[in-house]
Amino acid sequence: MLSELHIKNIAIIEETSVTFGEGLNVLTGETGAGKSILIDSISFVLGGRTSKDIIRAGAEEASVSALFYVESPQNIERLKEMGIEAEEDGSLLLMRSMNSKGKNICRINGSTATLSMLKEAAALLIDIFGQHQSQSLLDPKKHMGLLDRFCGEELKTALKKNDELYSDYRKSVKELKSLSELGKDRDTALEILSFQINEIKEAGIKTGEEEELKKKRDFLFNAARIRELAGNAVNLLYRSEGSAVEKTSEAENSLIMLSKLEEGVRGSIDEIEEINSRINSVVETLKDIEERAEGSPGELDACEKRLDLIKDITKKYGGNEEECLKFLAEAEEKEERLLSSAEKASELSEKIKKQKTDIFHACIKISEIRKKYAKQIEGEIEKCLHELGMEKASFKINITRRAGFDRLGMDDVEFFISANGLEEPKPLVKTASGGEMSRVMLSIKSVLSACDDMETFIFDEIDTGISGRTAGQVAVKMSELGKSRQILCITHLSQICAAGDVNFGIEKTFEGGSVKTTVNRLDEKGVIYEIARLNGGAEATETALKAGEELRRSFKQPLIN
Repeated sequence: MLSELHIKNIAIIEETSVTFGEGLNVLTGETGAGKSILIDSISFVLGGRTSKDIIRAGAEEASVSALFYVESPQNIERLKEMGIEAEEDGSLLLMRSMNSKGKNICRINGSTATLSMLKEAAALLIDIFGQHQSQSLLDPKKHMGLLDRFCGEELKTALKKNDELYSDYRKSVKELKSLSELGKDRDTALEILSFQINEIKEAGIKTGEEEELKKKRDFLFNAARIRELAGNAVNLLYRSEGSAVEKTSEAENSLIMLSKLEEGVRGSIDEIEEINSRINSVVETLKDIEERAEGSPGELDACEKRLDLIKDITKKYGGNEEECLKFLAEAEEKEERLLSSAEKASELSEKIKKQKTDIFHACIKISEIRKKYAKQIEGEIEKCLHELGMEKASFKINITRRAGFDRLGMDDVEFFISANGLEEPKPLVKTASGGEMSRVMLSIKSVLSACDDMETFIFDEIDTGISGRTAGQVAVKMSELGKSRQILCITHLSQICAAGDVNFGIEKTFEGGSVKTTVNRLDEKGVIYEIARLNGGAEATETALKAGEELRRSFKQPLIN
């Protein structure tokens, strides 16, 4: 609910604060006192369209802040989804200021916000109904939401089923679209893929081959020098006369003979055998290197060509062997998808046909539920309208079928009304006057209050064109609605004033050559006085005050002392 409103430099209001209460808050005052400015201020802080003309003459900036306490868990969750966090106690402070250049500054709980964020939050918190604005009734797109909330769990179940069907349907449509895009220029795409796959496969790309070839190329490039050095080492160790192997063998034979004469050299025989073995191992390695260095003259050329091929292929398909092979795998997968796309597309098309049929039946069920509850609502709202002075009014919830469907079904819902009963009902937004609109909204909210999350309603000029018994019925209705919702009502009717749970007097004064508007909370005596004034008495006579007391007594007990 709206707890506090602080206004500074708006029109003829210099600065004022208003603390609202629960239930029916009634605002009254003389014509021209500035009651409409209060509504304009609330509209301003809720993100409504305005101009810098709203700034009080002589001031550089106007500002309004509104403190709400959000009680509905659903609304708290919706605010979170918008990125707006209420405080732990549910408080939410909205602030908007505008300077003389028309620049806006908006804040929510002290954090900078955009104008659209204010509007989004406001749409959950408060509804304004009057001569010039109504956030719900003047937007046919919201009529379905009002009806659906009344339909309760029966409709929720049907909508949930349809939502599941619709989600599956959208996935199928997306998949078919993807296949269709694959199918565009299918033959050309297959030809390109086939060429790429064959080129990579024929190249026989293998991970690590390029590095091995580079080593081999370097070896072959230096083959003559390698062969010369390896051969020289083999000659010194093994082939030439007086080689290391020959000398160590002679030494080994001498040690064997010596060991027969001197046992102390037996360990040396083992050591020299080890030396011989190692020399022979080195010789075998060198012979292998020497032999490899004897490769054919064309081997280096073949190695260079292979490296050039690998370089060209990897450059085209990824930059290295790993990326090239990854490209190959993806190309083969895409080729397989293309080859099977026509068959899959056909299967998906059949699946989508069935899904659309299932959704159609689900939407029919949704429509039937809406129509069933719409009949019930129409009767209850018409009864309310008749009680509120629109005796000949007829109300209809027009449900028509759209060509397409979505998560909410395939219905368009719009409220229709005939205010005088002489014409066929027409769209509400085109036919009802400001006063009628407020009474229609009051009727709708009275009927739907049990299933509506909106916590605060503002009614402006709801009393247009009514008096007497009808005025009393309007007051009763607003008082009843105030038991479950916070109501702010600007009125000229003494009956509504008498029904108020909290009453405010709006007064215009002249100080220092300037006009000021103030808003004061009325005590019980003040309420009686205001009722007497609204009843038409130029002065609050004893008779007028007693009549006011009687009217107040009819709505509120106990009476004041």
